[in-house]
Amino acid sequence: MGIAATPLRSAVTVSVLGAALLLSACAPTGEDAGARAGSAAVAPGSVAESVAGTLATLADLGLNAEDSTALAEGLDALAVADRPAELMATIMPTEVRIQPDQPGEIIVPIADDQFYLSLAPYRTQTHSCTFHVPTSCLGELRGVDAQLRVTDAATGDVVVDRAARTGDNGFMGVWLPRDREFVVEVTVAGDTGTQTVRTGAEDPTCLTTLQVS
Repeated sequence: MGIAATPLRSAVTVSVLGAALLLSACAPTGEDAGARAGSAAVAPGSVAESVAGTLATLADLGLNAEDSTALAEGLDALAVADRPAELMATIMPTEVRIQPDQPGEIIVPIADDQFYLSLAPYRTQTHSCTFHVPTSCLGELRGVDAQLRVTDAATGDVVVDRAARTGDNGFMGVWLPRDREFVVEVTVAGDTGTQTVRTGAEDPTCLTTLQVS
């Protein structure tokens, strides 16, 4: 799949995505959040330079900006210490957005039949999250082994049943069919939690409410 740079936004415009990110604990806060929510008009050359710089940053991290599957998984697998301070990414139901709401924002579409869900099981501490921000989200259970089981809520068919491990960020990602309802079950050290999720075009890509106990 290709990539696309979005049109410039004015300094007074805040997109729906920007507003959603500001409500998420995974999002930047303070001055950084304000800077990301709205962009001043800049020259086209500056946009091209921004895109080139972002692509170079992704390449340095070994991330493929033209493949949404590899990009989403690669961003989620980044070690927390390796997250570039200047890089912002959001995984939406239908696309991966790099440097959202900034000049030179890059959008990488996700296949129409796929949905990326990133989940952070927890025991005692969690945070609110709607759309996964792999460059800043942090879960409680980092680097732990788990068993992941996903069942189609309508048919009872098991679509995922495998050993898994949370990343350094405390999240584990799974690709699911689009426009369905699933029951997600995670077991960590003998403790299990379940959560029902949906994979529609407006549904959350970030699951932080699954408690194992």
